This record gives sequence, structure tokens and C-alpha cells, in this order.
Amino acid sequence: MRSGRSVPLEFAAKVGAAFALPPRAAWGRLAIEAAWSLPLAAMLCAVGGLLDPGWTDQPGQLFRLALVALVVPALGEELLFRVLLLPAPGAPASGPRLALSVFLFVVWHPPQALIFGPHWAVIVLNPGFLAAVAVLGLALGRLYLRTGSIWPCILLHWTAIVAWKAFFGAPSPWVSA
Repeated sequence: MRSGRSVPLEFAAKVGAAFALPPRAAWGRLAIEAAWSLPLAAMLCAVGGLLDPGWTDQPGQLFRLALVALVVPALGEELLFRVLLLPAPGAPASGPRLALSVFLFVVWHPPQALIFGPHWAVIVLNPGFLAAVAVLGLALGRLYLRTGSIWPCILLHWTAIVAWKAFFGAPSPWVSA
């Protein structure tokens, strides 16, 4: 308790600060992180045999998935792996904390095979997918540290998921046809 406040109050203040709307420049930082991370993640998924280019043949399912993805992985994982694990907005950042955030983000994905079953295990145990998750985790961590806001991170995370499923035939563990 560095500030004299209780841990729950410090955490609540950290979360509140993370949910503040970012300055306009943060959206430019989002574009920079997306410009390098999304193509690299797509290439890694392609190397892993996880891309089937073409528009989804189930737009209704994609719409449902887009709604679910906004809350489940995008918001939830950003709260856990960026807001909880990285320094509060404005606090000094460290490479080891960013590395820990990326590592735990990657390690979190394989156990999902136990939750969602064999059809999802094929994805989350694929080395190309895990490398793409590491790339996205690094971009999201850098984005959070540079903007101090969770919103650009949520948008980048959500975009990666929805684009992968819309344009590259990825399955969804949360939404069935």
C-alpha cells in the first residue's frame, strides 16, 4: 500500500483510470500497433495452417460472435492481462512486467482446449496461433502502456478476433451456427 489506501481502492482507481477515454493521439498509436501486429499475426496463423481466406458464409453467426467477442475476450482479457498486470496509467513501465503480461496471455490460451473441446484444441495448441497470440499480446501491452487507456486495446483485440473469423475462416469457441 504505497499511497496509504487499501489494495481494493488502489485497484479500483487503477481500473477507473484505465477506462478513461484516451487522448486523440492514442488512436494514432492504435493504428501503429495494428499496422505491424495484425499482418504479422496473420502470417504466423498462415504458417500454422490456420487461415482459409474468404468472407464468412455465416454473417449472422459473425454478428453474434462480434457481440460476444467484445465482452468475453476483448474486455475480459484486456482487464486481466493489461490493466491488472501492467502499471497504472502514468506509472513507470518495465520490460519484465510487459514480458510477464505477454507470457501469461499466451499461456492462458492452451487450457481453453479443456473448456471448449477438441475443435478448439486444434487452434489453441497450434504453434502458429500461439506465436500470433504473443505478437498480439506485445502490441496490446505496448498500446496500453503508451495510451494509458483500455479502449484502444479492446478495439485492437476485438478487430483481430472478428477479422480472423470474418476473412480467414477461423472457428469460434463461443458461438455455434
